[in-house]
Amino acid sequence: MGQRERFVIFLVGALLGIVLLLGGKSCGSEKKNQLRAVRSSLSMAPMMYDFAVMQKGFYGKYVLFEQVAEKEGGAKVRTLVTGGTRRYSPEGKELPEEHILIKESYASGVVLAEAGPVASYEFTYADRIVIKLKSGHQATEVRLPSGDVAAAWPGHEESLIRLDAWRKLPGGAPWGKLEDLVRELNGHPAVAEARLARIDWQAEADLIRANSPK
Repeated sequence: MGQRERFVIFLVGALLGIVLLLGGKSCGSEKKNQLRAVRSSLSMAPMMYDFAVMQKGFYGKYVLFEQVAEKEGGAKVRTLVTGGTRRYSPEGKELPEEHILIKESYASGVVLAEAGPVASYEFTYADRIVIKLKSGHQATEVRLPSGDVAAAWPGHEESLIRLDAWRKLPGGAPWGKLEDLVRELNGHPAVAEARLARIDWQAEADLIRANSPK
């Protein structure tokens, strides 16, 4: 084999190495971007998914409000409010805290404790209310005494009222009156339906599993 042939083989090998290296980096970058996108799409702090998957009661020092109600037949429903996952802008600035309302339903006779088991979970945002308007009405007609006003919700037919001022009322956010507030809004002349924004925690937990190392 001549010098020229050796040089050509060397060049081909070097080029293949570069292609494989760039391809590997590209795949790694795509995977990182995918995981980053998954993280940013999650609504709740990781421990919330862990507790829900294991059917454990959510107990901890970050609980801002707690209330227990007994249903007919002896089953209990525990309602609590806690903070959501921390979020940051693309520039790294921490965004305003989100709040999550959790409802834990226990079967009759089950002791309310971290060990559970919890029969069912319901996760919703505690810092916003979804508003379906009646025909001919505008979102700006829906205004709370706190000063919060409903506005368009990009990508949705419904409007959204963010409880920014409500959460900063003197004495702190009246979490115990949140569901009463939703009921009151359902009686507003411009509102066809008001509800808390539901979080599909099971779909998000499945997303975590699908993107976790096997």
